[in-house]
Amino acid sequence: MVQLRWLVLGLIALPFLEFATFFWVAGQIGFFGAFFGVLLTSFLGIMLLKGGAKLLFSQVMRSGGIVLVSGDAARSGMLTAFAGLLLAIPGFVTDIIALVLLIPAIGGLLSGRALTPAQRPTPPGVVDLEPADWREERRPPPTDPRLNPPGPG
Repeated sequence: MVQLRWLVLGLIALPFLEFATFFWVAGQIGFFGAFFGVLLTSFLGIMLLKGGAKLLFSQVMRSGGIVLVSGDAARSGMLTAFAGLLLAIPGFVTDIIALVLLIPAIGGLLSGRALTPAQRPTPPGVVDLEPADWREERRPPPTDPRLNPPGPG
C-alpha cells in the first residue's frame, strides 16, 4: 500500500517536474532548442515503438501466427517498449529514464539477467583456466637472422 502511494505521488508530481525541467533546459539552450529536443525525442520514441511492433508482426507472419519467445527476450522487449513509451511522452525527465533503460547493463539488471563474471558464458575457442593452472613465461627474442637483422657495425 505504501508503494502504491509513492507511485501515485510520483505520477502526480511528474508533470510539474517535466515543466520545471523544460523551463530549465529552455533557459540553457533557448526555447526553440528545448522544444525541438522534446519533439525529436518523442519522434524517436514513436519510431522505437513502431520498430518493435514491426519486428513482432513480421515474426508472427513468418511463423504462421505463433511466436515463442524466451523469457530473457520477452523481458528485454518489454524494457525496450517501455523505454520507447517513455521517450514518446514529451519531456526531458522521462527521456532520461528511457535512455537509462536502453543501456544494456541496466536493462539486464532490471530484468534479472545481470551476470556476474563467473556466470558469463565463455566465448567459443577460449579455454578458461583457474589462476593456479597457468603462469606467464617470458621468451627471449627469436635468434633467426631473418627476423632480427644484425645492426650496423
